[in-house]
Amino acid sequence: MSKHSKHTWIVDVIEDGSASIEVDGRTVTPIPEWLLPQGVKEGDVLSVTHDRREGKSALLIETDLEAKKKALDRSAKQVGRKSKNDRAGDIQL
Repeated sequence: MSKHSKHTWIVDVIEDGSASIEVDGRTVTPIPEWLLPQGVKEGDVLSVTHDRREGKSALLIETDLEAKKKALDRSAKQVGRKSKNDRAGDIQL
């Protein structure tokens, strides 16, 4: 019996042959960089299909440019929002 699932990975950091991956917005886990598609960079969004069956587990990992664009747009909107009480300027401690 085969089990098929889809996931979203976001590449957080790539260094020293390892990548930190945010999995489905829940956890961050390290994986070897060689598992990633060629040319993947920090901040890229990956669409992952996992096919699991007796004696075999296969991942199809593809860059998802549309999902990356949507994530960047959401982030820009969050950063652009100001609090109504924010007077800007220097912070006094």
